[in-house]
Amino acid sequence: MKKLLLSLASLFTFFGCQNKQTAEPTVKVAQQTLIFSSNGKVINFDLDNKKVAWEYTSAVDEAGNRNKFTFDETTLYMPFESGKLVALDLLTGKEKWSYTAGQSGMMDMAVGDDGSYTEERGEPYFMGQPLQYKDKVYMVSIGGGNDPYFYVINKGDGTEFKIEGIETKYNLSQPVLCQEMVFVNSGIYLNKYSLLGTGTSYGMYDGITFDSPLYVQMQSDGETLYFGEERGMFYAIPFNEDANVKGDNDDIMDPKNNFKDNLSIYKWRYQSKEYPKLATNSDRNTALYNNTFVVQVRKGDSDEQALIGVNTKDGSEQWKYGLGEEIVNWHKSGERLIGYTTKQIFVLDLKGKELETYAINEGFKPLTNIEETKDGQLVFLTTQGVATLDKTSKQAKILIAYKVKEEYHNTAYLKYFKN
Repeated sequence: MKKLLLSLASLFTFFGCQNKQTAEPTVKVAQQTLIFSSNGKVINFDLDNKKVAWEYTSAVDEAGNRNKFTFDETTLYMPFESGKLVALDLLTGKEKWSYTAGQSGMMDMAVGDDGSYTEERGEPYFMGQPLQYKDKVYMVSIGGGNDPYFYVINKGDGTEFKIEGIETKYNLSQPVLCQEMVFVNSGIYLNKYSLLGTGTSYGMYDGITFDSPLYVQMQSDGETLYFGEERGMFYAIPFNEDANVKGDNDDIMDPKNNFKDNLSIYKWRYQSKEYPKLATNSDRNTALYNNTFVVQVRKGDSDEQALIGVNTKDGSEQWKYGLGEEIVNWHKSGERLIGYTTKQIFVLDLKGKELETYAINEGFKPLTNIEETKDGQLVFLTTQGVATLDKTSKQAKILIAYKVKEEYHNTAYLKYFKN
């Protein structure tokens, strides 16, 4: 009996650790809230009172900002292309602190209309999404024309805790937490860092890489890391409690003990036969829930794309939602997968079943991901402002007027919080 109680306690401890690492923070808001970021701005929309609650602007980044924010229970963490990272009070928009990277984005000199020299923004410095965990914020730069770095910032005051160089500038995804380690996909490299920002090994041969870039958002359930290559192969790597691989080759001097040759480290590998390539939209989104890893793939060089739900236990294909065109954007919102093409919005349940589709009116073209409110309406940003789409009438309307610029790289991002 004592052994049984001990086993149950261990089981609850394990799953508690899993949830702590992967669960989204709970934010308490008085009104239904929609937070939006783009063009150097972060805007908090009060949906119940149909107004802008607060707005934050980074003046040097108004020309564009292809970054996403992250948040905890009280604070929003927003990076900008200039190399600035700010912490904002989620309810008031008040700046708690601002951190500027030591090597900011490259600035090019140009001649203005009056003949004077002005500065134009060159290559961006930050272009991803931070990870927040415990008392730290983790962020990776693309360099802004300088060397790229992995950053560890103190959440309390925005001071720099540690920076460490990283191999490539292709750092467009959010770092991921797994077995109390921080993982970063940087081009063909899969890097692992301690919570204090120190690069660590896998218990494998030094200097190992993948054959093609890992251009997809990684996911983790706390024990296993899920990710994919540009060529369309997806992987699941389970780690032991020391965050080392579980393969049958522990010889760190063996050149064959690498990601390509030591297949024993994988729980599974998956590549769709019908859609063998990774979709190359700017978002590179994935989703992980229950026992499903959702990926976006395409048919060779065709525009035909699909969302596929992969079983996280064995890598088998659970479901497939194919479209004859490019999927511009999709996200998990509550108990739905919501996305759109250039022609229609689609809503799926978490098993990939199509629930509704809506034709896109040119005046209500989405510029962001689409969220579902507690009332079952779909909400998103258009060039005219916050739009809602009623599922019954299938009609969209502007809820809050607010002019938004449509960018060539349409990476504007929003998050809905219910009261």
